[in-house]
Order: sequence, then structure tokens, then C-alpha cells
Amino acid sequence: MRDCLMAVADGGGSSEVAEISPVEAKVSDATEVVGAERVAQPARDGLKIIRATQIEEMAAIKDIAHEFHAESRYGHLPFSEEKFARFCSSALARPEDTVALYVQYDGKAVGVLTAGAGDYYLTDGGRMATVYVMYVSASIRETLLGGKIGMRLIRIVSEWARSQRAEELHIHSTSGIDPERTDKLLRRLGFKAFGGNYAVQLR
Repeated sequence: MRDCLMAVADGGGSSEVAEISPVEAKVSDATEVVGAERVAQPARDGLKIIRATQIEEMAAIKDIAHEFHAESRYGHLPFSEEKFARFCSSALARPEDTVALYVQYDGKAVGVLTAGAGDYYLTDGGRMATVYVMYVSASIRETLLGGKIGMRLIRIVSEWARSQRAEELHIHSTSGIDPERTDKLLRRLGFKAFGGNYAVQLR
């Protein structure tokens, strides 16, 4: 499975983050967005989390995809519209074992997550869920709202992974965007590190 290019918020150390239980299973917006209903009801804070089902909807995340790319360690490379279109098609190709979510606030996309589930590649069984991309806009990432978005996306994808009968949920961080903040949030939510990402410059 592909690595996740991830940048999330920890809510600036808010109490809401600290009180999250890593084994919390029932989340109202999670069941709404990954179950029969495609759009979660907007919360009191005005956030709306939407499960994309049509390729046309992925246009809603194009601006935030550009933002993410520019901020990442790969920002020096030109953004490919063709590869973005292929990525969107892939994210929607198998709705039975993939999910694509985006977050709207005041009518603008401020967060995105895509994930898939499947058996470990060398085994029969051992079903795993992997987050491919998770990003919260830099404009709100260090605010309480940014923290809420990051936590809700992780809660929702965790619930979706359970519905997929996955044994584990994997999140890999390779974007180079604030890895310390990402590590802090994931550990608070019960994730444990079991490896690392390494790169060497060749030219």
C-alpha cells in the first residue's frame, strides 16, 4: 500500500485532544459519513464532512491539493494535473474498500482524507486499513478548529476501518510537514510507531 502524505493538527494542546480515548468506537459523525448517509450533518462549529462518491466532487479538493503539495517536501516539483486526476479516480474506484472524505468550512475545503483496506500483501488474511492522504489546511491547522478537524477525520477513518473488518489502521507520514506535531497527535490517539521513513539525496 502507498505511504500517506500527512499533515494534521494537534489542536494546540487543547483539552479536547487530551480527552480523546484511543478505543472510542461510537462517533456520531463517523457513522453518518461512512454509512448510509454520504454527508454528515454540520456540527455547531460549522464543519461538514463529506464522503465523495463522484469524480466531479473531487474538484472541491483541487485547491487544497495544490496547497498541500506546495507545503510538502516535494513542493519543488511541478504539480501534475494528470496525476491528480488519476489519484482522484483511484480514490473512488472501489467504494467497497476505499473512502475519500473532504471537510468544508464556510463553503471551502479545509481538509481531506483518503484511505483503503486490503489484506497484507504476503499473507492470506491479515486485513489492514491504510490512510493514503490526510491533510488539514495550514491556515487553520494550529487553531482549535484545525485540531477538531484532524481528530474527527481520524475518528471517522477508524470507524470506517472497523466496518472493513480491518485488524489495524496504518498511518504513514512522509510529507515532511511538521512531523513532530503529527507524531504528538497520533500518540495521543493511541497509535504506536513501529518503523520510520528514510531518504538520501542522490542528485
